[in-house]
Amino acid sequence: MRVGWIGLGQMGAPMAHRVLAGGHALLGHSRRPRPDLLAAGASLTGSIEETAATAEVLCVCLFDDTQVRDVLIGQGALAALPPRAVVALHTTGAPALMDDLTVAAPDGVSILDAPFSGTAAQAATGRLTLLVGGETQAITRARPVLSAFASTILHVGPKGAGRGLKLINNLLFAAQISLADEALRAAALLGLERDGVARAIGHCSGASYAMAKFAGPTPHDPMLAAMKPYLDKDVDAARLALDGAGDALPLLTGAARWGTGKETA
Repeated sequence: MRVGWIGLGQMGAPMAHRVLAGGHALLGHSRRPRPDLLAAGASLTGSIEETAATAEVLCVCLFDDTQVRDVLIGQGALAALPPRAVVALHTTGAPALMDDLTVAAPDGVSILDAPFSGTAAQAATGRLTLLVGGETQAITRARPVLSAFASTILHVGPKGAGRGLKLINNLLFAAQISLADEALRAAALLGLERDGVARAIGHCSGASYAMAKFAGPTPHDPMLAAMKPYLDKDVDAARLALDGAGDALPLLTGAARWGTGKETA
Protein backbone atom coordinates (compact mmCIF):
# COMPACT_ATOMS: atom_id res chain seq x y z
CA MET A 1 0.00 0.00 0.00
CA ARG A 2 1.00 3.64 -0.41
CA VAL A 3 1.60 4.99 3.10
CA GLY A 4 2.14 8.59 4.15
CA TRP A 5 3.84 9.14 7.49
CA ILE A 6 3.91 12.31 9.59
CA GLY A 7 5.91 12.15 12.81
CA LEU A 8 9.17 10.20 12.54
CA GLY A 9 10.38 10.58 16.11
CA GLN A 10 11.25 8.11 18.86
CA MET A 11 8.12 6.00 18.26
CA GLY A 12 7.21 6.96 14.70
CA ALA A 13 10.54 5.95 13.16
CA PRO A 14 10.55 2.30 14.28
CA MET A 15 6.89 2.01 13.30
CA ALA A 16 7.72 3.37 9.84
CA HIS A 17 10.61 0.90 9.52
CA ARG A 18 8.16 -1.92 10.15
CA VAL A 19 5.87 -0.59 7.42
CA LEU A 20 8.77 -0.62 4.96
CA ALA A 21 9.78 -4.11 6.06
CA GLY A 22 6.21 -5.18 5.34
CA GLY A 23 6.65 -4.27 1.67
CA HIS A 24 4.66 -1.02 1.65
CA ALA A 25 5.74 2.16 -0.12
CA LEU A 26 6.32 4.93 2.43
CA LEU A 27 6.50 8.67 1.85
CA GLY A 28 7.42 10.40 5.09
CA HIS A 29 7.55 13.98 6.31
CA SER A 30 10.57 14.81 8.45
CA ARG A 31 12.09 18.04 9.69
CA ARG A 32 15.51 16.43 9.93
CA PRO A 33 17.51 13.94 7.84
CA ARG A 34 16.55 10.29 8.23
CA PRO A 35 19.25 8.35 6.37
CA ASP A 36 18.13 5.15 8.11
CA LEU A 37 14.69 5.38 6.52
CA LEU A 38 16.08 6.36 3.13
CA ALA A 39 18.37 3.33 3.26
CA ALA A 40 15.35 1.15 4.09
CA GLY A 41 13.52 2.38 0.98
CA ALA A 42 11.45 5.32 2.19
CA SER A 43 11.03 8.59 0.34
CA LEU A 44 11.00 11.82 2.34
CA THR A 45 9.48 15.20 1.64
CA GLY A 46 9.39 18.54 3.39
CA SER A 47 5.79 19.14 2.35
CA ILE A 48 2.83 18.04 4.45
CA GLU A 49 0.49 18.19 1.46
CA GLU A 50 2.82 16.12 -0.73
CA THR A 51 3.10 13.49 2.00
CA ALA A 52 -0.67 13.08 2.05
CA ALA A 53 -1.51 13.53 -1.62
CA THR A 54 -1.03 9.91 -2.76
CA ALA A 55 -1.51 8.07 0.54
CA GLU A 56 -3.94 5.20 0.86
CA VAL A 57 -3.17 5.24 4.59
CA LEU A 58 -1.79 8.32 6.35
CA CYS A 59 -0.25 7.56 9.75
CA VAL A 60 0.16 10.49 12.14
CA CYS A 61 2.39 10.08 15.19
CA LEU A 62 2.87 13.49 16.83
CA PHE A 63 3.27 14.68 20.43
CA ASP A 64 -0.04 16.40 21.13
CA ASP A 65 -3.34 17.63 19.73
CA THR A 66 -2.00 21.11 18.96
CA GLN A 67 0.47 19.57 16.53
CA VAL A 68 -2.18 17.23 15.11
CA ARG A 69 -4.62 20.05 14.48
CA ASP A 70 -1.92 22.20 12.86
CA VAL A 71 -0.71 19.44 10.53
CA LEU A 72 -4.03 17.89 9.53
CA ILE A 73 -6.12 21.05 9.31
CA GLY A 74 -3.81 24.07 9.35
CA GLN A 75 -1.19 22.72 6.95
CA GLY A 76 -3.69 20.93 4.74
CA ALA A 77 -2.88 17.24 5.12
CA LEU A 78 -6.56 16.26 5.34
CA ALA A 79 -7.56 18.37 2.35
CA ALA A 80 -4.77 16.84 0.24
CA LEU A 81 -5.80 13.21 0.78
CA PRO A 82 -7.25 11.22 -2.12
CA PRO A 83 -10.72 9.62 -1.91
CA ARG A 84 -11.00 6.45 0.24
CA ALA A 85 -7.81 7.30 2.12
CA VAL A 86 -7.66 6.35 5.80
CA VAL A 87 -6.00 8.49 8.46
CA ALA A 88 -4.62 6.50 11.40
CA LEU A 89 -4.06 8.96 14.25
CA HIS A 90 -1.63 7.42 16.74
CA THR A 91 -1.30 10.49 18.99
CA THR A 92 -2.96 10.17 22.40
CA GLY A 93 -5.25 13.08 23.21
CA ALA A 94 -8.80 14.36 23.55
CA PRO A 95 -11.55 12.19 22.05
CA ALA A 96 -13.40 15.37 21.03
CA LEU A 97 -10.72 16.22 18.47
CA MET A 98 -12.06 13.43 16.29
CA ASP A 99 -15.26 15.44 15.69
CA ASP A 100 -13.27 18.42 14.40
CA LEU A 101 -11.15 16.22 12.13
CA THR A 102 -14.25 14.51 10.75
CA VAL A 103 -15.78 17.86 9.83
CA ALA A 104 -12.54 18.98 8.16
CA ALA A 105 -11.99 15.74 6.21
CA PRO A 106 -13.01 15.57 2.54
CA ASP A 107 -15.87 13.26 1.57
CA GLY A 108 -14.72 9.67 1.34
CA VAL A 109 -11.76 10.08 3.72
CA SER A 110 -12.01 7.99 6.90
CA ILE A 111 -10.33 8.79 10.21
CA LEU A 112 -9.35 6.28 12.86
CA ASP A 113 -8.07 7.14 16.30
CA ALA A 114 -5.46 4.45 16.91
CA PRO A 115 -3.30 5.27 19.95
CA PHE A 116 -0.77 2.62 20.83
CA SER A 117 0.47 0.96 23.99
CA GLY A 118 4.08 -0.17 24.00
CA THR A 119 7.67 0.95 23.74
CA ALA A 120 10.00 1.84 20.88
CA ALA A 121 11.58 -1.60 21.22
CA GLN A 122 8.17 -3.22 20.85
CA ALA A 123 7.43 -1.03 17.84
CA ALA A 124 10.67 -2.17 16.21
CA THR A 125 9.61 -5.80 16.56
CA GLY A 126 5.97 -5.27 15.57
CA ARG A 127 4.52 -5.89 19.05
CA LEU A 128 2.53 -2.73 19.78
CA THR A 129 -1.10 -2.81 20.87
CA LEU A 130 -3.48 -0.46 19.05
CA LEU A 131 -6.74 0.77 20.58
CA VAL A 132 -8.76 1.73 17.52
CA GLY A 133 -11.92 3.78 17.27
CA GLY A 134 -13.77 4.14 13.97
CA GLU A 135 -15.61 2.30 11.23
CA THR A 136 -14.96 -1.38 10.64
CA GLN A 137 -14.49 -0.85 6.89
CA ALA A 138 -11.78 1.74 7.48
CA ILE A 139 -9.95 -0.58 9.90
CA THR A 140 -10.10 -3.35 7.31
CA ARG A 141 -8.55 -1.07 4.66
CA ALA A 142 -5.80 0.09 7.01
CA ARG A 143 -5.09 -3.27 8.68
CA PRO A 144 -2.28 -4.38 6.30
CA VAL A 145 -0.35 -1.27 7.36
CA LEU A 146 -1.29 -1.30 11.05
CA SER A 147 -0.43 -4.97 11.45
CA ALA A 148 3.13 -4.25 10.33
CA PHE A 149 3.90 -2.70 13.72
CA ALA A 150 1.02 -3.90 15.94
CA SER A 151 0.56 -7.52 16.97
CA THR A 152 -2.72 -6.65 18.71
CA ILE A 153 -5.33 -4.43 17.05
CA LEU A 154 -8.41 -3.92 19.24
CA HIS A 155 -11.50 -2.28 17.72
CA VAL A 156 -12.87 -0.65 20.85
CA GLY A 157 -15.77 1.39 19.45
CA PRO A 158 -16.67 4.39 17.28
CA LYS A 159 -14.39 7.34 16.55
CA GLY A 160 -12.97 8.71 19.79
CA ALA A 161 -13.24 5.44 21.71
CA GLY A 162 -9.60 4.53 21.16
CA ARG A 163 -8.40 7.86 22.50
CA GLY A 164 -10.77 7.72 25.45
CA LEU A 165 -9.62 4.25 26.43
CA LYS A 166 -5.95 5.19 26.08
CA LEU A 167 -6.46 8.23 28.33
CA ILE A 168 -7.98 6.00 31.00
CA ASN A 169 -5.10 3.55 30.63
CA ASN A 170 -2.54 6.32 31.05
CA LEU A 171 -4.42 7.86 33.96
CA LEU A 172 -4.38 4.46 35.67
CA PHE A 173 -0.67 3.96 34.90
CA ALA A 174 0.21 7.39 36.31
CA ALA A 175 -1.76 6.56 39.45
CA GLN A 176 0.02 3.22 39.76
CA ILE A 177 3.42 4.93 39.46
CA SER A 178 2.46 7.35 42.23
CA LEU A 179 1.24 4.52 44.45
CA ALA A 180 4.34 2.41 43.78
CA ASP A 181 6.61 5.34 44.59
CA GLU A 182 4.72 6.07 47.81
CA ALA A 183 4.79 2.40 48.81
CA LEU A 184 8.56 2.38 48.41
CA ARG A 185 8.88 5.51 50.54
CA ALA A 186 6.77 3.76 53.18
CA ALA A 187 9.11 0.78 52.96
CA ALA A 188 12.07 3.09 53.55
CA LEU A 189 10.42 4.34 56.75
CA LEU A 190 10.46 0.72 57.93
CA GLY A 191 14.18 0.48 57.14
CA LEU A 192 13.71 -1.63 54.01
CA GLU A 193 15.94 -1.27 50.95
CA ARG A 194 14.09 0.20 47.97
CA ASP A 195 15.33 -2.04 45.16
CA GLY A 196 14.87 -5.22 47.16
CA VAL A 197 11.31 -4.23 48.05
CA ALA A 198 10.43 -3.47 44.43
CA ARG A 199 11.84 -6.80 43.29
CA ALA A 200 10.12 -8.76 46.04
CA ILE A 201 6.73 -7.16 45.40
CA GLY A 202 7.12 -8.29 41.80
CA HIS A 203 6.50 -11.83 43.10
CA CYS A 204 3.53 -10.85 45.28
CA SER A 205 -0.07 -9.74 44.91
CA GLY A 206 0.98 -6.06 44.84
CA ALA A 207 2.95 -6.58 41.64
CA SER A 208 2.42 -4.16 38.75
CA TYR A 209 4.17 -2.96 35.61
CA ALA A 210 4.65 0.37 37.40
CA MET A 211 6.35 -1.19 40.43
CA ALA A 212 8.66 -3.17 38.15
CA LYS A 213 9.94 0.11 36.73
CA PHE A 214 11.31 1.01 40.18
CA ALA A 215 13.31 -2.20 40.53
CA GLY A 216 16.91 -1.29 39.77
CA PRO A 217 19.94 0.64 40.97
CA THR A 218 18.28 4.08 40.58
CA PRO A 219 14.90 5.30 41.91
CA HIS A 220 13.62 6.18 38.46
CA ASP A 221 14.13 3.94 35.46
CA PRO A 222 15.22 6.04 32.43
CA MET A 223 12.09 4.81 30.66
CA LEU A 224 9.95 6.45 33.34
CA ALA A 225 11.77 9.75 32.87
CA ALA A 226 11.17 9.53 29.13
CA MET A 227 7.50 8.71 29.66
CA LYS A 228 6.84 11.56 32.06
CA PRO A 229 6.20 14.42 29.56
CA TYR A 230 3.75 12.19 27.69
CA LEU A 231 1.96 11.08 30.85
CA ASP A 232 1.77 14.67 32.13
CA LYS A 233 0.10 15.67 28.88
CA ASP A 234 -2.24 12.67 28.83
CA VAL A 235 -3.32 12.98 32.47
CA ASP A 236 -4.21 16.62 31.86
CA ALA A 237 -6.18 15.58 28.75
CA ALA A 238 -7.98 12.85 30.70
CA ARG A 239 -9.02 15.29 33.43
CA LEU A 240 -10.35 17.72 30.82
CA ALA A 241 -12.21 14.92 29.03
CA LEU A 242 -13.82 13.86 32.31
CA ASP A 243 -15.13 17.43 32.56
CA GLY A 244 -15.15 17.89 36.31
CA ALA A 245 -16.00 14.31 37.17
CA GLY A 246 -12.68 13.92 38.95
CA ASP A 247 -14.29 14.61 42.32
CA ALA A 248 -16.41 11.51 41.81
CA LEU A 249 -13.27 9.46 41.01
CA PRO A 250 -10.99 10.33 43.93
CA LEU A 251 -8.97 7.12 43.98
CA LEU A 252 -8.03 7.38 40.31
CA THR A 253 -7.64 11.09 39.70
CA GLY A 254 -6.22 11.84 43.13
CA ALA A 255 -3.55 9.15 42.92
CA ALA A 256 -2.40 10.23 39.46
CA ARG A 257 -0.46 13.19 40.81
CA TRP A 258 2.68 11.86 39.09
CA GLY A 259 1.06 13.16 35.92
CA THR A 260 0.65 16.73 37.14
CA GLY A 261 4.23 17.86 36.69
CA LYS A 262 5.02 17.34 40.41
CA GLU A 263 7.86 14.92 41.09
CA THR A 264 7.08 12.35 43.77
CA ALA A 265 10.53 10.80 44.35
